[in-house]
Amino acid sequence: MEETARERAERIKSGKLKEGWTTGTCASAASKAATLLLLGKSLKDEVEVDLPIKGKVARLRIFRSEKFTGEAIASVIKDAGDDPDVTHGAEICARVYEGSQKGILIKGGEGVGRVTKPGLGLEIGSPDITPVPMRMIKRAVCSALELVGLKEGEVSLVVEIFVPEGAQRAKKTLLERLGVVGGIGILGTLGIVVPYSTGAWRASIARQISVAVEEGSDTIVGTTGRQSEELAKKYLHNIPEVAFVDLGDFIGFTLKYAKQKGLKRFIYAGFPAKISKFAKGEDFTHAKKSNIDIDFLIGLVKDEVSNQEIIEILSKANTVREFTELAKSFGLVRVFSKLAELAKKRCEEIAQIHSEVLIFDFDGSILAYAK
Repeated sequence: MEETARERAERIKSGKLKEGWTTGTCASAASKAATLLLLGKSLKDEVEVDLPIKGKVARLRIFRSEKFTGEAIASVIKDAGDDPDVTHGAEICARVYEGSQKGILIKGGEGVGRVTKPGLGLEIGSPDITPVPMRMIKRAVCSALELVGLKEGEVSLVVEIFVPEGAQRAKKTLLERLGVVGGIGILGTLGIVVPYSTGAWRASIARQISVAVEEGSDTIVGTTGRQSEELAKKYLHNIPEVAFVDLGDFIGFTLKYAKQKGLKRFIYAGFPAKISKFAKGEDFTHAKKSNIDIDFLIGLVKDEVSNQEIIEILSKANTVREFTELAKSFGLVRVFSKLAELAKKRCEEIAQIHSEVLIFDFDGSILAYAK
């Protein structure tokens, strides 16, 4: 039975939030369905695809399925759960047809953004399909091939992801400012959309910290996401796992709660963008509520170098990632040490406990560590 608006409101109020699917998961499901259709297999109402989380799968309902001469199309309607964004309700489609070279080629079609500027970790001119969804799509197609006894090296397939309303939906985002034009991105590192709820996330942070304290830990490692947590565990292997807290964007709240619980040591671990937001004065670093400030970073550069040509090049950086790569190419790694020191100072001002800041580079190495 379909949930009523009142039931949904009551559920959200009670904190029972519904997860959704990323555009990457939707694209992989549509790709699997279209591949099965092209290969002559009958489709059920739903298809199952693997998620990036080990052992987890997703079952998504197929919205559209059509087979033509030499190609097949299938689609999924994206459900973002209780964290709807501009892609909620979008039709995510896959067109699969025979290619000219052996293997599986994945490309972006209508309504999928195209990268036009550096700094996003994708090649200029490529579709805005990030690495995890790219792997998910390929794995989904391979799983369809396995069902008919085929392997990747035995076929020549092109998988084109397209979103009919993608260009219109993208106008409601900041994608164009980042250099992504013509549509939305096919994104997602977990495959699922975790509902964004301030109250729920704060409660989760408080619970994690409380458990760590109960376990006897006097140290908390606050990470800004899954990737930064994995890296922090790699470098801080002497700290028990219970002490690692995914604080997301809630750095200010986390510090205040850490102070309240009497912790003696706090380590803030993440990538340059969120660390720079906090260092310049933001206690909540979500993209919808705070902005990347390249000028703030340029201010740190000016203390290190007087070459106006270098400063001019850095000031034109489109993203913090691009700024980071440019700064490293000019030998300005010291800028990130200063950034870490500023963030450390803010941590200690807020929480009055010993703090450390660990900034990771995009290749997983340590960019700066203020102890």
